Amino acid sequence: MSNEKSSFFLQKIAAGDHSVFKELFMEYFPKVKCFITHLIKDEVIAEELSQDVFVKVWEHREKLAQIQLLGSYIYKIAKNITLDHIARKSKEKLFVDGYQPDAAYTIEGDLYARETELLIQLTVNIMPPQRKKVYEMSRTQGLNNDEIAEQLALSKKTVENHLNLALKEIRKTIQLIALFF
Repeated sequence: MSNEKSSFFLQKIAAGDHSVFKELFMEYFPKVKCFITHLIKDEVIAEELSQDVFVKVWEHREKLAQIQLLGSYIYKIAKNITLDHIARKSKEKLFVDGYQPDAAYTIEGDLYARETELLIQLTVNIMPPQRKKVYEMSRTQGLNNDEIAEQLALSKKTVENHLNLALKEIRKTIQLIALFF
């Protein structure tokens, strides 16, 4: 969407124009849903959260007249709603599992980290367990592929495959972020 068209949209929506808001919704909803689905891996919940994004845009429409980059604004809302959902689910899981919330890792501690790093970590967290373990051993512990293969009793080729798949998922997350800019 061009800056001129975006500015027009924002002014009309800020004034309460439902038909223009519907156009905005139709243009951005698929991108938002795809972004959220990639992060939480649940299409039904992603659709609900995506709708929440646009409810929030509508509820705060008076602010839209001052927004410079519409895609960035919508991305930020989508990211925050998704992080809130993940944090709630993490707390629920900790409660159900009987852990003490302050003794376990929570996503809230990472909210102040840079957005890209956070989204990469979220992507890593939802990876299959073996891929996640290989990625973390490589990136966090600094082990090379041979050392990882030896510690996990895997072939070096399997380790390389896990790392390639992990990096592919991370690149996809970053590309989804780019849709909003």
